[in-house]
Amino acid sequence: MRANFLLLVSLTILCVSGVCQGWFLRKNFYQHCCPKAEETIKSVIWKRVAADSGLPAELLRMHFHDCFVRGCDGSVLLDSPNNTAEKDSAPNLTLEGFDVIDEAKTAVEKICPGIVSCADILALAARDSVSFQFKRPLWEVLTGRRDGRVSRKSEADANIPSPFSDFNTLKQNFKAKGLTVHDLVVLSGAHTIGHGHCNLFSNRLYNFRGKGDADPSLDPTYAAFLRNKCRSLADNTTTVAMDPQSDESFDTHYFVNLKQHKGLFQSDAALLTNKVSVNIVNELLNSHRFFTEFAISIKKMGDIEVLTGTAGEIRKKCNVVNYFTYGCDASVLLDSPDKTAEKDAAPNLTLEGFDVIDEVKTAVDKICPGVTSCADIVALAARDAVSFQVFGSFDSGWEKMKTSFLIFWVFLGALGVARVCNGGVLKRNFYRYNCPQAEEIVKSITWRRVEASPELAAKLLRMYFHDCFVRGCDASVLLDTVGSETSEKDAPPNLSLAGFDVIDEIKFQIEQICPRTVSCADILALATRDSVSYQFQRPMWSVLTGRRDGNVSLASEVLSNLASPFANFNQLQQLFASKGLNTKDLVVLSGAHTLGVSHCSIISNRLYNFDGQGNPDPSLNPAYADFLRTQCPNPADPSTVVEMDPQSSLNFDNHYFAIVNQNMGLFQSDAALLTDPVSAMTVQSLQNANTFFSEFTKSLTKMGNIGVLTGNEGEIRTQCRVVNSS
Repeated sequence: MRANFLLLVSLTILCVSGVCQGWFLRKNFYQHCCPKAEETIKSVIWKRVAADSGLPAELLRMHFHDCFVRGCDGSVLLDSPNNTAEKDSAPNLTLEGFDVIDEAKTAVEKICPGIVSCADILALAARDSVSFQFKRPLWEVLTGRRDGRVSRKSEADANIPSPFSDFNTLKQNFKAKGLTVHDLVVLSGAHTIGHGHCNLFSNRLYNFRGKGDADPSLDPTYAAFLRNKCRSLADNTTTVAMDPQSDESFDTHYFVNLKQHKGLFQSDAALLTNKVSVNIVNELLNSHRFFTEFAISIKKMGDIEVLTGTAGEIRKKCNVVNYFTYGCDASVLLDSPDKTAEKDAAPNLTLEGFDVIDEVKTAVDKICPGVTSCADIVALAARDAVSFQVFGSFDSGWEKMKTSFLIFWVFLGALGVARVCNGGVLKRNFYRYNCPQAEEIVKSITWRRVEASPELAAKLLRMYFHDCFVRGCDASVLLDTVGSETSEKDAPPNLSLAGFDVIDEIKFQIEQICPRTVSCADILALATRDSVSYQFQRPMWSVLTGRRDGNVSLASEVLSNLASPFANFNQLQQLFASKGLNTKDLVVLSGAHTLGVSHCSIISNRLYNFDGQGNPDPSLNPAYADFLRTQCPNPADPSTVVEMDPQSSLNFDNHYFAIVNQNMGLFQSDAALLTDPVSAMTVQSLQNANTFFSEFTKSLTKMGNIGVLTGNEGEIRTQCRVVNSS
């Protein structure tokens, strides 16, 4: 129960800054950063369905057509000035309901601007429109999609299943989207609502084999009825209910019709040409079975090729991409052979000066090849162009401006500032371009290892702390002892560290694809975050990257730099202050003791001889002391361990602060947090889960910046246990 509560609480962490982030879809994605989003969408949709009972079929069809082209990314909603977007393709010319999505988007933008994607609005609107009939949600919609920036008519023509398809073609279409034959039959049940235009099936009535005949698989009575509706092959305006007498009711009647050979399209009739498909049709005559299976299959469909995390964008308006799309990354300079790049968008067609940027890039690459980004050149050139007037009037104005820019750049390089090209500060997605798979590899291996060994989260979190507090977050804790100089990992406080093999495995895999690119220091920082995050199946905090690895690791530096479990408050405060951390950081980061175990030898003095006279620590809860004595007999067994957070040592939560407040902190350093008024007040505030998760994110990010090596400092080790050989 508590784990479920914490899962919900943890979702607020990335919403604190006003945005939702996530790398996969989940339930209630907007719960904390736009809690009224789903209710607002439902309200708009139900109001519109109440006035237009045909809307559920329209929105459900639109959702299908969106997902089957570029995935469920809202690309079907985009307009094109030259009629080349998906909505301009033949299958989509009869789509309706765009105004409803626009209305829902406008309503959501008023309460949460820039938060909720059009892709999610469409998925929710499709569900809510169909559900209006039942006054309850018919299926669960996972959210967290982001909006695509590309919409191509040609791709819609190629990917949307045709009403003229035979079974094998349909099967291949669905398989290409990760859907099975079962999904194909179940999702065809959506034809229980809505209408089809005569031109999509009239060949079945008048010229099926090119001889003026009807489709023999079509029920003759039904064919006669359809001919009365659709007078000729040329009729492309008349529509007919796909499920006669039931076209506005979402039910199983479609499958009843199908069994009677009254499926409207060839693609419907095709479901009776395969034995497996026929068996599924028979099963879906049962209403309960159909509703259950439809909920499962449409949920799968809603996950097709979704954009999440930082992919795509959150559109301001659903029918146009945001023009400030990628940030200051020079994406506006890129050409596109099919005229779909940013420079081809209507607002950018009048842009000029691309040749100037090209000239500057050529000049800079002659002196610093492969060093200066186009994004920086654009930023500097914009500044220098505006600044031109300060040079006065001269004939070779541009040449002098260009020269000034180059001199400025070379001067910075001479001062050593140019080393920031390699990353002078930590930043998000540092490896985005030179090793884009890095973070996903770290997460994949870490999650696999945590799944097999849940206690790994505590081990990696402790290792990360011990690394950062000695020489800064430079992975010096990973180095093995070589020769006579003992390394950090062989110092007494680190002898019980574990998880080095996990870091080694990650490093090995990354080196296979990006040799000498990703530092061990960053791998440790990311693996720590990912190990703790496994419990929640989402990243618990952002990890800034760009660290480089240290070349020095000395056991002699460990004891004086690590926080001792025997420390009093003043000692702890001074140590944290020396690392640039304050009292709040001290208390918040102590919350990491919610995970893991400790050896009895560390706490036995509190149980048996705290004052040197055989007495226990009077600040320790007596009942808890009795319990600990049952776990740690005297003399202490060095191999026996106890949980630091009883009954919760595998869950990352705020329970640690509850037990500290009950005088049940395991270490003297835990109890010390109650001996200072400011610290004690912080302990109280962190019993609120929201507060703890939010503050832990901030404090750990600060800790991850302690003494980092960046730019040309240190190195990128090829193996995390040893420095590179010269």
